[in-house]
Amino acid sequence: MIFLNLNKNIYIFLFFLIFFLIGIYIVSDYGISIDEDKTRAVGFVSLQYILKNFFPEHLDKLNKLFDQESFNNFGMMTTSAGVVTSGITFNLPMAIIELIFEIKDSREIFLLRHFSTFLLFFISVYFFYLILKNRYNSWFLGMVGALFLIISPRIFAESFYNNKDLVFMSLFIINLFVAIKFLEEKNFKYTILFALISALTINVRIFGIILPTLIFIIYLINILRKENIRKKITKPLVWCLILTLFFVILFWPYLWQNPLKNFLHALESLSGHGHHIYNFYLGEHFIRSLSPWHYHLVWIFLTTPVLYIVLFVSGFIFIVRRALKRLFKIENSNSYKDLWRGKKELQDLLFLLTFLIPIIAAIDFRSVSYDGWRHLYFIYPSFLLIAIFALHLIKIIFFKKKNYFLYILILILILPTGIWMYKNHPFQYVYFNFLAGKNFNEKFEMDYLGVSNKSALEYIISKESKKIKVYNLNTTDLYVSKKILRKKDRSKIIIVDNINNADYITNNFTDWRGEIKPTNFIKPENFNIIHEIKVDDITINTIYKKKQ
Repeated sequence: MIFLNLNKNIYIFLFFLIFFLIGIYIVSDYGISIDEDKTRAVGFVSLQYILKNFFPEHLDKLNKLFDQESFNNFGMMTTSAGVVTSGITFNLPMAIIELIFEIKDSREIFLLRHFSTFLLFFISVYFFYLILKNRYNSWFLGMVGALFLIISPRIFAESFYNNKDLVFMSLFIINLFVAIKFLEEKNFKYTILFALISALTINVRIFGIILPTLIFIIYLINILRKENIRKKITKPLVWCLILTLFFVILFWPYLWQNPLKNFLHALESLSGHGHHIYNFYLGEHFIRSLSPWHYHLVWIFLTTPVLYIVLFVSGFIFIVRRALKRLFKIENSNSYKDLWRGKKELQDLLFLLTFLIPIIAAIDFRSVSYDGWRHLYFIYPSFLLIAIFALHLIKIIFFKKKNYFLYILILILILPTGIWMYKNHPFQYVYFNFLAGKNFNEKFEMDYLGVSNKSALEYIISKESKKIKVYNLNTTDLYVSKKILRKKDRSKIIIVDNINNADYITNNFTDWRGEIKPTNFIKPENFNIIHEIKVDDITINTIYKKKQ
């Protein structure tokens, strides 16, 4: 351990360098999710709106890159003024890069977006390490936490292609670190940073408002607790509030015309979508807006490594118990002074609240309950932070000065998950732990974003030298999946909308209409199964070829 401490900077550097190099090496292995075409359009619609109002001389160049027909196809995402209602933090910069460098090949476009999504996740993992290092004053515990975040199969896989939920989670992690430093330092540097990153996070998902709201409340309580220096510490809070509002409006064109009215409209929209699309959950189809209250909780506990769950439950019980103990013992005349003792307890309380509040809100806003729990990925860092708290307690109680025994044990325990990720690459997004049972396809959605369609198309191409016609048996979109193939391969694939015209059929067993369960898809007549993509011996995509 002395050797480790003397060379900790080298170990930290090597850890993140290896992680980064692995990401670069495998970034092209993942397919396109069904949302990526739409999120790309968000960036261009937003860019068109800005250019129209401020730089009209560049509109011609934009229209050549992203034609008017494409703008019209995504009109549902805009208001009557032609402005997107949310989600431009990531997509607008990506559209600007495409415009500046005139990137036209679809494979290059989506590989760039995948790399950028991973790069943001990579940065957030480092900030996650910093949160833990700051909380426990332990670089090694910070590294263990960072490893937990990386060795999370679904999170790792989606960090390459999910440029909504993983971008939001990544920004939330960064903002959580800055929020903690803002509470500790109360200086102008962290005031600006917290306001800035809060605005960017809110723009990705309006749920991002949870963290700044919590910080403002905690800060106000701190002002009440420190009577002698109230004036001194009040100023950063006032500036932070002003700057946050300013940056939210600045980065969100939808708010430019009527900030308050449009913000409230965006907030109301949380409960107004997905009414006619179905989830497959616990063996039944549910309209998304009517999913059971326990939908997210079940998904979280069945798709997270069991080691993390055990640690989380232990840490959760301890933190909740301590918080209630503090709450019940406070004096009525001084009720705000003993809610937490010291900055470490405050951080633990913050981790708890950033996990609990979104869960409670999600139960109320049932419409966000679909495609697993991806809309709540941003609470996963708080989940792990609570788990690491339990690990810290175990270290103190049972291992004392022999910490390295605990860390070796933890590394051994997470090794099977890492091996599973390696064996099932690039399909880690279909991870279920043993609690889900062996036949998880009979109870839950699998490849609901259609990412495996890329691998299916690549397999078909490898078997043919001529042009072939492909039909998709489910409700995901092969037209989108085709865009990340190499140009020469794209030219060989013709997507058809009539099964009778098809040479090949793909099927990833997703039906948003709620008509066919994954295990009830019938093999098409005159076709044979020639290949199956499997995870844990469960087929997630089947390829059929027409009989000769």
